Amino acid sequence: MKRIFLTVLVLLFALSSIFAQADGKNKKWGVAVRQTWQDYQTPLTDNKLDVFNSNPDDMGHGAELVFFKNIKDYFDIAVPLRIGANKFPLDSTGARTTTSTMFYGADALLKLHWPHKKNFLAPYLVAGAGGMMNSIEKKADLQFPLGIGIDFRLGQGVYFTAESQYRYALSDYRSNIQHSLGFMFEFGAPEVKKPVVLPPADSDGDGIIDKDDKCPNVKGLAALSGCPDTDGDGIADGEDKCPNVKGTMALSGCPDTDGDGITDAEDKCPNEKGPLSNAGCPVKDRDGDGYNDDIDDCPDIKGTVNGCPDADGDGTIDPKDQCPNVKGPLELNGCPDSDGDGLADKNDKCPKKAGPRSNKGCPVMKKEDKTRLANITKNIQFNTGKTTLKPASKAILDEIAGLMIKYPDYNLSISGHTDSVGSAESNQKLSEGRAKTCYDYLRNKGISADRMSYAGYGETQPIADNMYKEGRKQNRRVEFVMFIK
Repeated sequence: MKRIFLTVLVLLFALSSIFAQADGKNKKWGVAVRQTWQDYQTPLTDNKLDVFNSNPDDMGHGAELVFFKNIKDYFDIAVPLRIGANKFPLDSTGARTTTSTMFYGADALLKLHWPHKKNFLAPYLVAGAGGMMNSIEKKADLQFPLGIGIDFRLGQGVYFTAESQYRYALSDYRSNIQHSLGFMFEFGAPEVKKPVVLPPADSDGDGIIDKDDKCPNVKGLAALSGCPDTDGDGIADGEDKCPNVKGTMALSGCPDTDGDGITDAEDKCPNEKGPLSNAGCPVKDRDGDGYNDDIDDCPDIKGTVNGCPDADGDGTIDPKDQCPNVKGPLELNGCPDSDGDGLADKNDKCPKKAGPRSNKGCPVMKKEDKTRLANITKNIQFNTGKTTLKPASKAILDEIAGLMIKYPDYNLSISGHTDSVGSAESNQKLSEGRAKTCYDYLRNKGISADRMSYAGYGETQPIADNMYKEGRKQNRRVEFVMFIK
């Protein structure tokens, strides 16, 4: 019992210390007077926490005097002192004392109210610890109250207050529910805070207060009303068109090295004086062709096109003209295109006949002629093991000669091939001989040797399997290919 009283006394002493310190801070304080009702029976039933449905027959009653002190905007410390009478439970069945017994007690509570008490209604939560003793048992109970309440503001510093608590006790059968109604009176004035006088703002810390600083967020110079001057030319960066290079006031802070009144950035000759009409360059014409040097693409050679010569007068200056002595269009770099096929004569294998670029400027062989050439060459035959032609093959060669005459810009390659019968050496000689026989025949038909070539490949390039007769027949062949060099 002594320990319980000692605990309560320590709590009350701590709260009184808080009151004393809070007084120094001019916080509000006050008292409340309330009627109380205690119910020890409900916590023994199945509805242990049914705070609002207590049986009136189970209730004792008493009075409560509460001292409180505001410690923060929404927190109070409260010390209730209670006295009353009740029939106390004797066991878990609900048996209790036959007559009402006087009790008295004290608590130390923390009260959280929301919203602020200045509102008409201010609900709150309360929790803490306390002690209670009745006059018969002469035994103190340590209790831990937890409750809710509401304050109704009636006027300046006057409140009607209602509260319900569940008080958990460490002693058996002494947990109880307590309801209270009463009035609360609040005293003391709220703390009056002295206005804080702040020094004038200087956001950039340059010693110039913001209201006088034209550049309050960037350190600057007093002479420029707080604005920076990176290049030190006496013109604030915000007004300096060239903030990183010293310049003149007349040119908004930009330099003019030659002093001709034109900024270096706009002066094509920044180190030589010259008029604005000549982009800041001195008027010179070294070659005397009427084009000043600053606009003369060839300042040391007389010319008529941007100061440059154009020997063939085709509009392409000689330094860029790939055919400087023959007129040609600009898109072909000054070179002519006699057949108008879009390929300059110097790159055109058929400069007098139009043809696509893919065929080097020459006419493309007709599809039927290509097909005919591919088909007839399969029928060229030689006497077995020899390089002499069979009579039927001569008519085929005559037709090939006709195609060469029809397409005078084309060249012809002749390649001989054999099967694998016999030695590789003999097959090589046989293939070369047969290719040369065709070459000689076409020469005799008037086809220039400069337009033809021949070669033998022996058995090295088969197009079918030499194991079979039909395959060997296909491999014994002479191939003719017409092309543009």
